[in-house]
Amino acid sequence: MEPVSFCVVGVGGYGRMHIRIIEALEEEGLAKLSAAVVRNPKKYSDEVSRLRRKNVRIYRSYMDMLENEAGTIEIVTLPVAIHQHKDMTITALKAGFNVLVEKPPAVTIQDLDAMIEAERASSGFCAVGFQSQSKNTIKELKRMICDGRLGEIKEVIVKGRWKRLDSYYQRNAWAGKFMYNGKYVLDGTVSNPLSHYLFNGLYLASMEWGRAAEPLRVRAELYRAHRIEGEDTSCLEIETEDGAKIFFYATLCAPSNEDPIHQIIGSKASAELIKGLDVKVEYSSGGVEVLRDDGSDDRVELFRNAARYLRGLDEELNCTLQMTRPFVLALNGAYESSGAIWRIPEKHLTYREEEGSVSTLINNIVEIIDKASKERKLYSDIGVEWAHPTEYFSLKGYRGFSMKL
Repeated sequence: MEPVSFCVVGVGGYGRMHIRIIEALEEEGLAKLSAAVVRNPKKYSDEVSRLRRKNVRIYRSYMDMLENEAGTIEIVTLPVAIHQHKDMTITALKAGFNVLVEKPPAVTIQDLDAMIEAERASSGFCAVGFQSQSKNTIKELKRMICDGRLGEIKEVIVKGRWKRLDSYYQRNAWAGKFMYNGKYVLDGTVSNPLSHYLFNGLYLASMEWGRAAEPLRVRAELYRAHRIEGEDTSCLEIETEDGAKIFFYATLCAPSNEDPIHQIIGSKASAELIKGLDVKVEYSSGGVEVLRDDGSDDRVELFRNAARYLRGLDEELNCTLQMTRPFVLALNGAYESSGAIWRIPEKHLTYREEEGSVSTLINNIVEIIDKASKERKLYSDIGVEWAHPTEYFSLKGYRGFSMKL
């Protein structure tokens, strides 16, 4: 196929990953990195020089790039700050570009709906950087679910335990923020670093191809242990229109980083999904089926899918804006239910100097998450001393998030 022309907005942070992915596809003849937007070329002088040697056009202004590259650049990728996703996506779509926006596509349902409407009114498309939907094991498992081979999906349980140092929150101005420059960021386990896995839970709870399960109501508890505005520890119970329940347990205050675990419980079979591993499906009748991980990088596959879709070689995008709407609803419902981001008292925390920074550990958080997930309860339900009970929040007819801390 003719290589697809890309522009990456930003070369620092996650922009480096986008560039790496596009250059990997260049080697296969599928893509061409044609332009990049770099607001401060002096800060990234080595990378800018490298890209210029490859004849990549460098722009300091996003708007200048859109004006000059109309009809040349085919896909604009947006590894930009969360609060910039909506406006930059809509602007690119209106200017006639296709877009690949990083996750989360938006953190309020009104912003996501505006993006969906802009896409519908445009001639292009917007793919979303939830890369798990491009992984072969998840696609195969989703097909099995849609074919009814697991039976009716009853529950999906997700556990994510990561460790993030203080330096993680010092990497940019919006990290760990609830709001930044008057716009919602909602940076935390639910919306950012572990958001893939909540979305996976909703996606695998639906028995319909290409969609995630619609949340009816959410009960959630959001906490902070780090000295930040946002949340770094959460638990959610989501009831869906499909009849399944999703239980999500996450923290960035664990003693070490673990690969997140998904358990999918159906009336005929159950499956366990761990990133990078084969998926084992165990049938109630006693049989076992294994879905082999093909070793592919799901981030590369996300970009490959967008390029092939543009050329008409793939029939569908693996992750669309519309597909992520249940995720954004669940995210907003979690905040509405929790009502606040609760501070975990110091006596329950342990601080350690690590890698020139400081780690924050919630004492016994591994055991707490294991117990809560086993019993399908939230932290307050199992008597955790620092936990705050919350109520269900109904998402029926929900159209706008306006919460203040």
